[in-house]
Amino acid sequence: MAFSPASFKTKLAAAGGGARPSLYKVTINESLGANSLSETEVLLVKAANMPASNIAPLTVNYAGRALKWQGFRTYDIWTVTVINDEDFAIRSKMMDWMRWLGGKFDGSRSSAYGHGVKSTGGYYDGNAVVTQLGTDGQDRAFYNIKNMWPTELGEIAVDWSNDAMEEYTIGFAYDHWATGVVEEDVDDDYDLLED
Repeated sequence: MAFSPASFKTKLAAAGGGARPSLYKVTINESLGANSLSETEVLLVKAANMPASNIAPLTVNYAGRALKWQGFRTYDIWTVTVINDEDFAIRSKMMDWMRWLGGKFDGSRSSAYGHGVKSTGGYYDGNAVVTQLGTDGQDRAFYNIKNMWPTELGEIAVDWSNDAMEEYTIGFAYDHWATGVVEEDVDDDYDLLED
């Protein structure tokens, strides 16, 4: 079969032209809401990713041979890149969230910081949704990241010779994610598939 660029372009156009990595939106919500990102703040999430998952092979030795068996599913740290605003609003929210979990940065703990559990029960976790948009601006697919909390707050480099905007990363640990697609026939109806 001969390679036909025209046939490839026709099939790619029929598939919507392919998903674009620059067409996405992210929401990040903390369980109490105090450290959730506002609609304006989520625009500063410059980069994120559809989360990964892994099933590690377990080696079982039998009759002199190493056989692979399915292990447990694990999830890597989910990382987002944020453009720093001059008020440090997002960074302040993440630092406060981390204080709730681990205590103040000087190591002290109190009833407000460092106990890790809300007074109403439950943990200071949250969730995030990464939504893939189509070229028409409509939601196409999404990843719902569940029971997450910030585990890494990246450095901010300052430099007299650099005229770019400041950026930093935030790493989140989480329990699992679920994915789904947006149903075409029902407005804003998400078909959620557990991972």
